[in-house]
Amino acid sequence: MAQTFAGKEPRRYGGRARDEIVCSEMGDHSKSAASLKRDNHFLPVCYQKGFADSSGRVWVKFVDLEKSVHCYPKRVGKEWNLYLRNSDGVEDDKFEDFFDKHVENAFAKLSQRVKREQNHLLSMTGKELGVLGNFVAAQIVRVPANKLCMREQVGRELATNEFTSEMGKQMRDIVRSWTANPPAFEFRTVLPYVEERFITGDNPVLVVVENDNPTPMPMDEPYQAVASVLDLLNDATVTFRVALSPYICVFLHAQGDGESQLPPQTMEPSEVRSFNEFIRKQCRLFTLARDEESLA
Repeated sequence: MAQTFAGKEPRRYGGRARDEIVCSEMGDHSKSAASLKRDNHFLPVCYQKGFADSSGRVWVKFVDLEKSVHCYPKRVGKEWNLYLRNSDGVEDDKFEDFFDKHVENAFAKLSQRVKREQNHLLSMTGKELGVLGNFVAAQIVRVPANKLCMREQVGRELATNEFTSEMGKQMRDIVRSWTANPPAFEFRTVLPYVEERFITGDNPVLVVVENDNPTPMPMDEPYQAVASVLDLLNDATVTFRVALSPYICVFLHAQGDGESQLPPQTMEPSEVRSFNEFIRKQCRLFTLARDEESLA
């Protein structure tokens, strides 16, 4: 399941094929209970570093705290035992290892390139687009918000095994779809404007259903809903939108042509404010930014 926003909105993808990229590569190694990774980051440190300031820290506004805090990414966006499975009494952290090895390691380098080049980002290779696509796919399914959507659908609490099993299926579906029909990657920037910057949070991927109706209708007011991942992947009006840094975001068009639109096109400040407002609405734990002012 995924949260969507519906409203009035205005180089080849190269990833590893199908099941190779998902849980089949988690491996069969076993670990002692003491060595298991239990403090699971659902908002990767490498992603948060794209928003870090010169001190290496980010500003975070937790929903249950009055004031924002200035902290290091290692302390933010994690949940105890979120991905820890139990099979016949034996625990494993293979999902955490999978995300680290097959998603985050490659994305870390690309994230820093995007942060460094900003609106001068002129091209991406097919491999880099694959890395980005895999990262977005993972962020759609691995967050606590997705677990909450699943819980609301079944009407009860979910065991970790149930969540990780469904999460793996969802990611397989996304990667299979994007391998067969690569999305189009459209990059946007706030620059040269500087009064607004992108923010992110515990649920960083906006799923937007575009409505190109030229005649304003009463139901054009954006609303939030729950939709299945497969339905979204098969809908030509859907875009997956995620901020990559305070200055750059990317739109993935579900039914695209596999091409990338670079350099990034400028978004009007009002569009950036709208993007940030959607992020605030769908993040139930915290929002995150480079500067405290953006979280106000």
